[in-house]
Amino acid sequence: MIGPTSMYTIRPIIKISEEIEYPKCMYMMKNLQKSHVTYAKKSTNITNSTSVLEQVKKLLKMPLPEVMALETRQEAILDQLAQLKEQITGLREGLKQSIPSTPQRSRKLTITNIPAQNGLIHDIVINASPKHPPYSILALYHLWGETLKLNISCHIHSTVHDVPEHLLSFRPTNSAASKNSPLLNITIVWKEVGPDTELIVSPLKHVAVRGEVNILRYLTRLGPPQFNYELSDAPADATQVDATLDACYLLSRCGAGKEQRALIGALAARLGKERFLSGGNQPSVADIAVWSALKQAGDAKLGGDLARWFDQCSRTFKMGK
Repeated sequence: MIGPTSMYTIRPIIKISEEIEYPKCMYMMKNLQKSHVTYAKKSTNITNSTSVLEQVKKLLKMPLPEVMALETRQEAILDQLAQLKEQITGLREGLKQSIPSTPQRSRKLTITNIPAQNGLIHDIVINASPKHPPYSILALYHLWGETLKLNISCHIHSTVHDVPEHLLSFRPTNSAASKNSPLLNITIVWKEVGPDTELIVSPLKHVAVRGEVNILRYLTRLGPPQFNYELSDAPADATQVDATLDACYLLSRCGAGKEQRALIGALAARLGKERFLSGGNQPSVADIAVWSALKQAGDAKLGGDLARWFDQCSRTFKMGK
């Protein structure tokens, strides 16, 4: 025979029932060993939970090094601010000067007193395309001639082969300004830069100012304060001038069509029956921007009042149609 052999089973001699019935005449006693084990487990769990809670409390109470460093730095900064405040208070008492009541008045004092260093305020370069000449520079030259002398010179970049004859008017003579007036040197470089005229003050320190209307905003801050619309006591008028400059930006890029007619109509409504857009007897930066944009448009059709205004601006700025 190969493999294990099976044996026969023997019947149990004593049968033990699965459940034992205990007598009910006496009380039941607890299992001492089982209760001890249960109590030990409970006590261990309580001890563990208590120790974890204490550890968490200790960690929360312990100061972190990053927080301590931040608090130390904050205290040092507060000490420096207190010292600066004491120094400013001492300087104010020594000079007997007080802080201006409104920032607008302080801004006026800062801008109106433009220091002339050796007769020169600024020397800037304007890159302009011959297809989009910035006529506003010439307008500023004739408008500021009595208060601020401008020196305008022109150069031709290698990307431009020839300059049209009508751009020769960008070389005016400096005979209108007095000898004691400060000087603003503007160099116009005819260069293929597209419709966005560029103004560069320092190629290493500043970003170029793009767009003729933005250049006008920059130059009005440098020029005589009476031509700076941002110094107006009426914020609504300054906002209206900004809106007009933005409309000129759109007018120089929309081309002939429905949009151009809509913009010209809005500008004509803005002019109304007034002599100039500013409502006074003298052209403002808004008049200069609109006149330059319409002159660049060339074939734009102007209404009666707007055509009269355009001819008057051309005579004021000493430019033909």
